[in-house]
Amino acid sequence: MKRILFALFALALNLAAVSLPAQNPAGPPGAMQQAPAGGEVRGSIVSADSSSVAVARPAVAVRSKADGKLVTGVYGAEDGTFRIQGLRPGTYYIRVSGIGFTPLNTPEFTITPAAPTADVGSIKLARASVTLQSVQVTGEKPTVTIEPDRNTYRAKDVAPAAANASDVLQNTPSVEVDAEGKVSLRGNENVAIQINGRPTPIKGSQLSAYLKQIPANIVERVEVVPNPSAKYDPEGMAGIINIVLKANTDLGYSGGLNSGFASPSRLNVGTNVGYQQGKVTLFGTYGFNSDDRGIVGINDRLRFDETGDPLDYTNQNIDGATKSGGHNLTGNIDFKVTDKDVVSNALTLNKRHSNDASLAGYYEYDANKVFTDRYLMDKNTKSKGLVVDNSLSWKHTITPRTHELSTELRFSRSHDEDATLLWREPQNADGTSAGPSIQGELDANDGVTKQFTGQLDYTRPLWNRAKLESGLKETDRWLDKGFLVLKDDLGDGNWVPSNLSNTFKFDEGVHAGYGVLSQTVGKWNLQGGLRAEWSSRNFDLAGEAAVPYNYHSLFPSGVILYNFSEQTNAKISYSRRIRRPGTQELNPFPQFFDQQNVFIGNPLLNPEYTDAIELGLSKTGQLGSIQLSPFYRHTTDIIRVDINTADTVDNREVTSVSFQNLDKADSWGTDLNGNLRLGPKLNAFGGFNLFKMVTDGGSQSALSSNAVTWSTRFNATTQLTPTVILQGNYFYRAPVKIEKGRFSAMQMAAITVRKKIDGDNMSVAVRFQDPFNTMKFRIQAGDDNLQQITARRFGVRATYFTFQWNYGQAPKVRLPQQEQAPPPVFQ
Repeated sequence: MKRILFALFALALNLAAVSLPAQNPAGPPGAMQQAPAGGEVRGSIVSADSSSVAVARPAVAVRSKADGKLVTGVYGAEDGTFRIQGLRPGTYYIRVSGIGFTPLNTPEFTITPAAPTADVGSIKLARASVTLQSVQVTGEKPTVTIEPDRNTYRAKDVAPAAANASDVLQNTPSVEVDAEGKVSLRGNENVAIQINGRPTPIKGSQLSAYLKQIPANIVERVEVVPNPSAKYDPEGMAGIINIVLKANTDLGYSGGLNSGFASPSRLNVGTNVGYQQGKVTLFGTYGFNSDDRGIVGINDRLRFDETGDPLDYTNQNIDGATKSGGHNLTGNIDFKVTDKDVVSNALTLNKRHSNDASLAGYYEYDANKVFTDRYLMDKNTKSKGLVVDNSLSWKHTITPRTHELSTELRFSRSHDEDATLLWREPQNADGTSAGPSIQGELDANDGVTKQFTGQLDYTRPLWNRAKLESGLKETDRWLDKGFLVLKDDLGDGNWVPSNLSNTFKFDEGVHAGYGVLSQTVGKWNLQGGLRAEWSSRNFDLAGEAAVPYNYHSLFPSGVILYNFSEQTNAKISYSRRIRRPGTQELNPFPQFFDQQNVFIGNPLLNPEYTDAIELGLSKTGQLGSIQLSPFYRHTTDIIRVDINTADTVDNREVTSVSFQNLDKADSWGTDLNGNLRLGPKLNAFGGFNLFKMVTDGGSQSALSSNAVTWSTRFNATTQLTPTVILQGNYFYRAPVKIEKGRFSAMQMAAITVRKKIDGDNMSVAVRFQDPFNTMKFRIQAGDDNLQQITARRFGVRATYFTFQWNYGQAPKVRLPQQEQAPPPVFQ
């Protein structure tokens, strides 16, 4: 009954949108209204000199005479002709431009019901009195575009020699990618990653490998959305990072190749092909990634007795290597049924594998640091996975961006397997073997995850300069997982099943409806939205009672934006987000990192909610942009790591890592991002983030923290010659305290030299990743019983050589999903 009520509530939003009559049909041009939009303008663009040759692929923008705002626009044909349809009655003017020509505003023209077609004839553009190279630089899109709800960064500028999408993110302001490939926004790993507006088909640790298999040469831009509106899924406490793949309009064939390798033993190859003719568009990509690197580190422990004096010491030196690789294949079929209807099918296949092997040497000492024991621990983990993700969608466009209806059905299946083999080898004090390997243990996981998503989105204009976005969404997930543990305590080949073996099932359903209303009043842009969800989950562990959990949620959002001018604006935004516990956090199966450290999930975790308020002041100009964004977040039932240094699992003393809900957390800080563009001499941006978090564990918990940290990033590109560019970037994050511990500082640098061979069609590059060998991880954690220092170097340092080649331009893939990267929130 509750599901039906929520579905009816969300459906009412759509019915209201359909039934509301349009108001003020005689509004100004560009207003979102229901007046007929059958007008069109046509013409051609030619050079103003005596040759009168056609200007190929000119940019044509139609603007309203009343306020100068952009109404619509196209790129002309190769012969300079253009035709723009869908104009409402009103008075307009056209701004045209082309590479090598001076932009021009044309005289005004009028569209009326009696004369719906305007022919502006031949528009003559004067050639620019600068070199072609200079025109190419000044005519390019800016590196960063500041919009009301997001910052957009052009991939080729922030990461000119990146090998894959993970490298592009690593160079994007406010985004961090650690040594293991995990992505975070403003220091928070709980961020939603999207590809062309769709959530990625895989999550967790596998996501980093997936991003490495997307070739960088097909990444157009990265959109950072720190405070999304209610129309977006509320998962991802820190916001949304949307990776937009290239989608330039062009007919015919297109293709590209991106390859790179690094020392030692790293390889990345990607290719994309496309074809667009008439109503059909075909687009596909293939990527292969192989990564082999060494990992070294320590796990040093100091135990205390009841009086606080040292009890004993354990020093652990780790020498290991990790190998990973995989294939990623995507395909998109796009069929234009009518002028207003597009049917699309998108398929993604991802196959990956990894092998993590390490040898840890243990040295035991008593309270006086006198040697007592020495042994080796051998660990080998092998894993593989296969993801199949397919979506079928339909989009009906009445008026682009303002009156659209779209649907999508999406199904994905992921099969993941991993096995970890542990051995203990006794040693004498001089390092010689003291006997055969013993205490053998094999931990094997086999899990299948299925997910179905059905979505309906409807956008329509209301009264003057207002629009409503509404929709319904159903998401269902099913996970079946088996955990097998075998033991060979004596090392004689007699493997015996352990009572740790188990199976479990996890089901989750989310039923949602949303409505978002946007209104423009003079220089003010207003938006308010509400998303309602009814959610349920069931955790069924073999041999134990099921753990059901049902909950309702409301997610309001709002934005108030004031435009001081076209270059300067200020805003305040609010949104509510949720973090649902992942299956790894809920899964109670012990996962041993080694013989002394174990990970155990908590099936009783509640979701955490965050209310976020963000201010913003942005200014753009010819030389670049600057943006100041103070923010405040209040989180309830916050999920935090719980470290138990005196735990016992399987009859051995271990340090266990689990999760628990704390009472609340408050965090506040500010982002300052700037971009400076001085033509070919310098294109630079920098960012500074100051952040404070206060965590309250509540009256029943001793966990709490009160910490301030900050981070900064710089990225600069200069053009040494017309075909050679040099780029350098640097990132630093200061130390930060957490519950029961402290993370040390982290820093990273990279230097890139890129050479163009055939314009933008071909290039070679060399990138020195972590040239100063500063990328490392260190954490000190513990309590009155034990203090542990964990440090790692992940072998990030490398020299990359990349080659990129493009043929033609990638065809436009018409993305029907409403959660694709839209234009600015306010039209």
